[in-house]
Amino acid sequence: MKKTILALAVPALLAASAAATAANVYKTDSQSMDVYGRVEADLTNAGHDNSQEKTTDLNTSARLGIKGTTKLTDSLSAFARGEWQVNGENSDSDQFKSRHVYLGLDAGTAGNIKFGQTDTPLYTSLTHVIDIFDQWGMEAQQGLYGESRQQSQAIYSNTFGPVSVQLGYQFHTTGAKDALGFGGGSSNPTDNQNGAYSAAVVYNTGMGLNVHAAYARQNFDGAIKGNKDNYGFGLDYTNDNLYAGFVYLGAKSNPDGSGNDLTVNSYDLVGAYTMGQTRIYTGWGIQRQSGDGAASTFAAHDGTAINSYKLGVEYNFTSNFLSWVEYRHNNGSDAGDTANAFAANEVAVSAQYNF
Repeated sequence: MKKTILALAVPALLAASAAATAANVYKTDSQSMDVYGRVEADLTNAGHDNSQEKTTDLNTSARLGIKGTTKLTDSLSAFARGEWQVNGENSDSDQFKSRHVYLGLDAGTAGNIKFGQTDTPLYTSLTHVIDIFDQWGMEAQQGLYGESRQQSQAIYSNTFGPVSVQLGYQFHTTGAKDALGFGGGSSNPTDNQNGAYSAAVVYNTGMGLNVHAAYARQNFDGAIKGNKDNYGFGLDYTNDNLYAGFVYLGAKSNPDGSGNDLTVNSYDLVGAYTMGQTRIYTGWGIQRQSGDGAASTFAAHDGTAINSYKLGVEYNFTSNFLSWVEYRHNNGSDAGDTANAFAANEVAVSAQYNF
């Protein structure tokens, strides 16, 4: 999912790489503006599933982003960012998408606050740990809050020594994402989400190990009313060219009236090793569901909806151009794989140019 330039694909390094490739188009003592983007081509083959052979597809996409800052006082700055993606296929009915659209205020040691569409505190402070793949990744978090970017957010962030904290609130939205248990997954939005709040914390031990924890509650007032609790913890470890990460993310839906309760538990383990300009990375993720809201077909698989293994090799020709080969094997329930458009075996050969 994450498209990386540097060897270890943790978001802090991703941000650094984006800064390295961005072009500064305007700069004064009090203002700065950068433009950045990328173009990508993906050749994928989905192998076969239980019903039919899959075809090989060639897809292209491009992203363009702008970000700027302006100094308001000696201790306060304003910042903004806009990032969009367009797909290259004429048949894609949803070709143009906004990814990050927000503005905010940075008060230095007092922290910063941003308003708009971007990653949630659950992603930034927790699930990013396992988002190291160029092509795929985060299958086990499908439908859980923190897997997708969210609109209409207000997020406060600050750091106190080795501890980083984030607090978030998402205003009333229609077509809410990551609403598994209320009629909507990450790609199948539900009716109305009547607010969501979240909190996350990261502790840096100073020994290459970071400890993560996060919580969020979503409230719904659409066709199915109620709330959903999302909770998780994680670890990531870096030692020279070696990276390892683990995330547990769970959720429990609490619907009112005629709704069915659903409990989801996901586990994701990843690792990466860098040798010069080459990165080898792998991961395994599983999602299990239980409760009245779980599909009956999951029972034959011990409640397993998703069970995905991935292996990839990435080569960085320059700081701007990279290519990779990734393999993904999916072995969840037939219903879970079909619902998420997973084939049994998938291979991707891709290239990306960053500017």
